Amino acid sequence: MDKKQICIKFAREICDILDISVPAIKFVSADRMRTSTQIAALTPDAVLIRNDMTISPELFFAIAHELRHSYQIANGADLKEYQTSDIIGDEKYNLQPLEVDANAFAALIMYDFFGVVPRFQNLPESVRDAISSRMEQIRKEYE
Repeated sequence: MDKKQICIKFAREICDILDISVPAIKFVSADRMRTSTQIAALTPDAVLIRNDMTISPELFFAIAHELRHSYQIANGADLKEYQTSDIIGDEKYNLQPLEVDANAFAALIMYDFFGVVPRFQNLPESVRDAISSRMEQIRKEYE
């Protein structure tokens, strides 16, 4: 299986969990991302993935994260207040409820699928605490 097939298979599994349709998966150049560290992005018609990414835990985390955003939108998430990190800074960006939820969901997927627990060491303690709290809520919802 090549990288695209692996990503599509993983996306299908996540979409089954979320009960949403599988969006197109498109590999794009890194310059299509908002920041140099961004791995994936959700657009109205696809999940975009940097074509220089190798199969890795970070890649699967990013896919699960973006698919959770797709789930949020499919379930009526209000994007009016949502702002990007280049506008409000990293901590405020990562404390937005939609980001906390997507990070928490992706972290649970990483644990359930791969036995890996993301530690979010690059994020402030306030964000780590919010993600941890949301993980517990999501875990209870899916039990």
